[in-house]
Amino acid sequence: ESHGAARRLTTLDRLHKAMLMQANGASVPLRLLLQEETKRGPEFERLARSLTALYPKDSEERRLVEALALVIPN
Repeated sequence: ESHGAARRLTTLDRLHKAMLMQANGASVPLRLLLQEETKRGPEFERLARSLTALYPKDSEERRLVEALALVIPN
C-alpha cells in the first residue's frame, strides 16, 4: 500500500485494518502500522480506547481492540 493511499484512510479505517491484522496473526505488518500510527499522533490510540468502551464486553471486536491497545508503542 502506498503512503498516499494510507493518508486517505480515516483513523477508524486504519484501526479496523489493524484489527483485521491482529485477527489474522499478521504481526509484522501490524507492528509497522502501529509504529506509523504512533508517529502520526495520539488519535489512533484514543480511538482504540474509546471503542473498547463501546463494544459489548464479550465481543470479538472488543477483544481485538483491547489487544491492540496493549501493543501500541509508547
